[in-house]
Amino acid sequence: MRSLRAISDIFPHATESGLTTGQVAESRAKFGANRLTPLPREPVWKKFLEKFADPIIKILLAASLLKIVVDLFETSPLAGGLALGMVLVVVLGALAAKFGEWLPAILFALAGGLVGVSAALDDPSYEGLAVMVAVFLATGVAFFSEFRSDREFEKLNATRDAIRVKVLRDGGVHALALEDAVVGDLVLLEMGDEIPADGRIVRSNELHVDQALMTGESEPAKKTARISGDDSDGPDQPDCVFRGTQVRDGVGQMVVTNIGDDTMLGQIAQRLSGASPTPDTSDATPEDRSERVQQKLTISKASTPLQEKLEALAGLISKIGYAAAIAIFIALLVRGLIQGEVRLPQEGEDASKVLLGSVRALLSYFVYMVIVIVVAVPEGLPMSVTVSLAIAWRKMSQANSLVRQLVACETIGSATVICSDKTGTLTQNKMTVSRVGLGTTVYEQEGTVSPGAKHDESVAHSPLFWVIVNSAANSTASLEEKNGKTTVVGNSTEGALLNWLAGGAWSRADGLSYIELRTQYPVLYQIHFSSDRKRMTTVVKNADSAVTLVKGAPEVLLTQCDKYRAADGSTRALTPDIRTEIQAHISTAAGDAMRTLAFAHAELPADFPREESAIHDRRAAIENGLIFDGWVGIRDPLRDDVKEAIRQCRTAGIEVKMITGDTIETATAIGREIGLLDEPDALALTHADFAKLTDAELSAILPRLRVLARALPGDKFRIVELLQAQNHVVAMTGDGTNDAPALKKADVGLAMGISGTEVAKEASKIVLLDDAFSTIVRGVHWGRALYENIQRFIQFQLTINVSALLIAFLGPFLGLKPPFTVLQLLWINVIMDTFAAIALCSEPPRANLMHRPPKTRNESILTPAMLGTIASTAMFFVVVMIAFLLGMQHADWFAGGGPKSDEFPELTLRQVTLFFTVYVFFQVWNQINCRSLAPEESGWHRLFENRQFLAIASLTVVGQVLIVSFGGAVFNVEPLRAVDWLVVAAATSSVLLFAEVARRVRLWTTMKKA
Repeated sequence: MRSLRAISDIFPHATESGLTTGQVAESRAKFGANRLTPLPREPVWKKFLEKFADPIIKILLAASLLKIVVDLFETSPLAGGLALGMVLVVVLGALAAKFGEWLPAILFALAGGLVGVSAALDDPSYEGLAVMVAVFLATGVAFFSEFRSDREFEKLNATRDAIRVKVLRDGGVHALALEDAVVGDLVLLEMGDEIPADGRIVRSNELHVDQALMTGESEPAKKTARISGDDSDGPDQPDCVFRGTQVRDGVGQMVVTNIGDDTMLGQIAQRLSGASPTPDTSDATPEDRSERVQQKLTISKASTPLQEKLEALAGLISKIGYAAAIAIFIALLVRGLIQGEVRLPQEGEDASKVLLGSVRALLSYFVYMVIVIVVAVPEGLPMSVTVSLAIAWRKMSQANSLVRQLVACETIGSATVICSDKTGTLTQNKMTVSRVGLGTTVYEQEGTVSPGAKHDESVAHSPLFWVIVNSAANSTASLEEKNGKTTVVGNSTEGALLNWLAGGAWSRADGLSYIELRTQYPVLYQIHFSSDRKRMTTVVKNADSAVTLVKGAPEVLLTQCDKYRAADGSTRALTPDIRTEIQAHISTAAGDAMRTLAFAHAELPADFPREESAIHDRRAAIENGLIFDGWVGIRDPLRDDVKEAIRQCRTAGIEVKMITGDTIETATAIGREIGLLDEPDALALTHADFAKLTDAELSAILPRLRVLARALPGDKFRIVELLQAQNHVVAMTGDGTNDAPALKKADVGLAMGISGTEVAKEASKIVLLDDAFSTIVRGVHWGRALYENIQRFIQFQLTINVSALLIAFLGPFLGLKPPFTVLQLLWINVIMDTFAAIALCSEPPRANLMHRPPKTRNESILTPAMLGTIASTAMFFVVVMIAFLLGMQHADWFAGGGPKSDEFPELTLRQVTLFFTVYVFFQVWNQINCRSLAPEESGWHRLFENRQFLAIASLTVVGQVLIVSFGGAVFNVEPLRAVDWLVVAAATSSVLLFAEVARRVRLWTTMKKA
């Protein structure tokens, strides 16, 4: 870490007043940007080859090689023998060379070469090629699914650096992105901030930094400026702070010494990536620290609850598929034995020819069994989750929700309770001072504090003198001018006071400069606001004396003061009657939905110390003898859409609870205005009442609790715990450092993007970029849409699975072999997995989505309505397709007089083509059916608004037309006439009518039971 002396040599005065614009450009040119080199990604080709290790892929490869070798034996025994030898040599060689993990990929390449050999011998192994295509598709789907997932995680990881930094440049405070910080910047730190780079502390006031990332220690370390000349560095040094660590308490200023990869975090990241050979010798357990840094720089890819649920479902379906495939193999074997396809040679027969024919038949049964497994195993389920999560993530991002963990996309859709802050979430966070109280006199915004017109007299003569000084000096907020607009950097309540000063504080014609006031009254010591103390205290220098300034909750300051400052500027005794009268005025303002803030000061004795450490030792005495200087009422208008958002939550079965630090009067006024307290039994409690209740008593009233006032961060955590114990899915908002435990505990922690601290954001799963409550509701909307889209895909896939397996299983027992070639089944699999996942998971949310109660934690993803649709539609397919097959084989339906099929000699090529096309078109129409998840819904609902669905359906039809028209011997088809296509399309659309009737019957049955 560079020393302060080294920084001062390059940028003089940087440690006192920050950098100039020219120095910033010079620093960036010399040291670069504050950006970490991303951790290296595994090569794409390696990810793809790893997919060949899947057990199904290995089975497919074995089937493919066996089929190709047997085909080569039939064409040329010499070629077959050589091929078998090559396979054995490659397998044994790979195992001997310890390339076993790459063996499936090597065999895939070998199979491709053997297919080329068979083609060169003018007898191409179509089925071998088909299985290779199956392998490629299976690996491709898995690879594409993971690739999409990785891309989404990369986008999420990019949000890790979406941190705002407050720096002093050109004499003013500026908020900028983390990567824009440069070496030499003077950074302002306060509680909740994340350290943006490595640096050294030059000023501090009770500054404590959580260094667990670097040291593993849970206790925050106190950081102070150090005597000049000591250049030691490391987490144990009191003036050294490091990127990624967090300010837990106090304020301070640091000079940036190292940025980007030159920081300790960057160096550890480089070691993780293998880019840096330098070992980590800075602590006793470098592995632990590397793990912590890895977690810091990347977002966990742990499976979401929905993914785990779907994996379990996919496992069950796969087991059924394996069992069905084995049963089908046995059925085909029995049929082959009966019909003589599999037999031993008789006397006088060519034994090799008979045995080769039997082996060929057995192999065809085995290949068919393998393809049935490929069709049955739902590779598309993981892809459907990936597609749905990607869409939900993108839509929520567009709606101002920065999703930090993908699990939140689905969890927020199941939220049953939303616990929301008030300021900035339900309100606009555009705070303005609207009322001022001096003694027993109250002034409204339209008037002035001093009688008559505003005047330009000295601030010292204003009755608001100490309120003005307190507003400026007892504050960590700043105002930033950018593009002609003034924005608040820091706390919005303090920002309202600074804007009030800039407007003249109702007592001057010109504005008051908070910067000049801070220069005139420099800070000696400061105790930040906390929910426990409910006040902020600052000791400032006033000429040759020291003065304590306090601002905070009126009820706290009124009890601490014995005197008050009257409207005429005089100081008088604060009698019980006066205290009651002042409190009544404050309560009136709170009842008018204003946030109230009181001010007090005390002049410290002449011998009171001026050094920070000495003041800290005597901090218990700094608030002695406080004088109540006045109070302000700050109005924060409600957001325009908050009432409608609350109404939507109520309609959607979601409880909303407002948890605020405001007074009970302010909180209930807001609660009534937004409709939270409309219900007769709705409860509003203060922290004091809340704390008195036992967990059992609180659990009993939680369903009625709507407002909690003067809440502490611990109250949030307790509410989350009790709600989760009642099986609720809880979404909790928070903006402060102390909110982090509750945000982590909640099922969905929602941090404020504008007003939230970096600590709160780090603990959250979603960051609300606009801090708005309506953004939460939109997130719920998309979360529910994600869940329903996955249900639509499952409904579609299981319908095909059940019907295909039943047709393949029942066929042999009826003396029928379903005329699907291997390639045809693979095309059906592509439709079922890839196309359907993209089409059905892109469905926009339904209008009535927020008119239903949320899903419970343990609710099955397969609803009774879905099971009814799957069962009825699958049986429709089975009956129609088996009847079609019987008619073709026994009554010559649609024979057409054309050539016989090589694969299925009992049928003509036209019949095979029609059977294949009819089944595919059934699936195209069934995708429309599966858009409906409930009997009262229609699959046609807003169908033509989903262009992606229509495009996928059209692609499927075009693909089928091209296969039939040009697939020929490869797909075992022949071209159809235009009239045939029209008849097939019209006939297969009958599934739409059947499904609609079935839905109406189920709806009628349900209503009749009700």
